Amino acid sequence: MVPARGVEKRLADPAIPEAIQRFLADHVASAEELDALMLLHAQRDRAWTAEALSQALFSVPQSAALTLERLQAKGLAAAADGSPHAWRYAATGADDGCIAELAKVYRANRAAVIKHLFERRADPVRSLADAFRLRKDR
Repeated sequence: MVPARGVEKRLADPAIPEAIQRFLADHVASAEELDALMLLHAQRDRAWTAEALSQALFSVPQSAALTLERLQAKGLAAAADGSPHAWRYAATGADDGCIAELAKVYRANRAAVIKHLFERRADPVRSLADAFRLRKDR
């Protein structure tokens, strides 16, 4: 059987472990979210404002604030010291373990991780399938 035009079978990226690929699919929507998560993970004790994060990521404060809010909604960041304007790394348990492993892969091959994010988003069949995946509520 010949695949439909424009649709090719995408194999899992061998440079990225399958568990990390699943974590990325479930928790990371953009390169900015990935970079922010890696920064929060690397500097766990630091409280990040949107302004500080935007400077570190070469972004704009509004985008950084939305990224921090999305990470907070996923349980990966939390308000720092009760402040609604500063966040810290907050992942625990299995998520923390996946992020630690992701950080190793990211340091070794950042380009492959970002390429994986964009390829996954560009695959219309996978995007449709992801839209109907059942996810655990947190």
